[in-house]
Amino acid sequence: MNQPELASPALLEITGLAERYTPGQLLNLEISLRVDEVCLFDPVLRLFIRRAGEGLYQLGSDTHQGRLFMPWLPRGEYGFGFAWPVSLPAGDYELGLAWGSPREVRAPDFLQRFSITDGGQPAPGLLHGTWLLREDSRQKIAALSWQKGMDNWFHRHFCHAALVIADTFLANAPQLRGRILDIGAGDGITDLGLFLRYRPQEMVLVDIVNYAAKLPETAQLDGLPLEALPEGFNFVRGSCEELPYPEASFDLVLSWGSVEHIKGGYRKALDEVWRVLKPGGLFFVNPGLFYSSYGSHLGEFSDVPHLHLKISEPELHDLVMRTQPRRMDRAGFDVGNADYWRFYKELNLIRVADFEAELKAYGYEVVRAAIRANDHVEYSPELQNYSILDLAIEDAFFTLRKPEAAAA
Repeated sequence: MNQPELASPALLEITGLAERYTPGQLLNLEISLRVDEVCLFDPVLRLFIRRAGEGLYQLGSDTHQGRLFMPWLPRGEYGFGFAWPVSLPAGDYELGLAWGSPREVRAPDFLQRFSITDGGQPAPGLLHGTWLLREDSRQKIAALSWQKGMDNWFHRHFCHAALVIADTFLANAPQLRGRILDIGAGDGITDLGLFLRYRPQEMVLVDIVNYAAKLPETAQLDGLPLEALPEGFNFVRGSCEELPYPEASFDLVLSWGSVEHIKGGYRKALDEVWRVLKPGGLFFVNPGLFYSSYGSHLGEFSDVPHLHLKISEPELHDLVMRTQPRRMDRAGFDVGNADYWRFYKELNLIRVADFEAELKAYGYEVVRAAIRANDHVEYSPELQNYSILDLAIEDAFFTLRKPEAAAA
């Protein structure tokens, strides 16, 4: 899974550093960050001052200390400022500046010497400095999807869901850099977030509908300058029950909220996942749970928890067909009421305990698992025959490993 060297996705330029300062004088820098790729994730600018020829920092500061938190920046140029009243004793120093991320501390992109001479009154204890964002850059950033928080569909999938999968459940495993398959990929926004962040060898999206065709348009509407699907990011239209790949083809297989939608049952799809997954490969799966509060996938028609278990099917059908759905943003794909009902009728009635047992029967090793549950369930007469485990558990997440010795 060796990756080719990529050109640097960003470039830093700095102006305003003088050759000499006196204590108390304001060091005032203008910094330009030019993003050359589609986007730069979690950018952090780090600045340090140290005595020339020494390794110990006398001053260290970064944009997070300046309360500038940016999940991603699209291609373009961004202006920052850094100000610091000089408060170090006389001597020769060097100032370094680098861009990086919370995980990646890079070597300085900029390193220049300057001196501090005697004279002036230093301001004691000011060893961090002040960061600011240039006004034109502030306005540009204010329009990005992540500024709208979790109410924004693109941010919720491109940033949040991608990081939940990669950080929480895959723990940044090396398989993220290999060949990845997503079965039932939907609009592909989460996959795009994973692909651009981790740069796998290939990512294949499989779905019976080509929702990914609108992905560049969707991305552009949310501030990401994606002109076309990236090279190595491939959509295959077809059923995940008959994958067009040989045995042991993929390092990682993903399924987020898709297996419940496989018409007629998901067992053949799970068989295919086991077949195409390499020994030692990982399978992340999040099955939709039918008996959860909104396991009907009809939450756009009613806020009543477990409504599909409380009223008769004819009553539920009448509600769906006669009610205008309160549509959540589904990346530009809206369907009619009859489609909502068809999707409901095709749902697999998944329970956590049964699904876990099915996964283990293949021979998977459980690497990591979690559930998200309500702290209580309000029972009604119609719910008396249902298990608290089925009603209370809203989500289940499994990361599984195919044993190295397993036959495909």
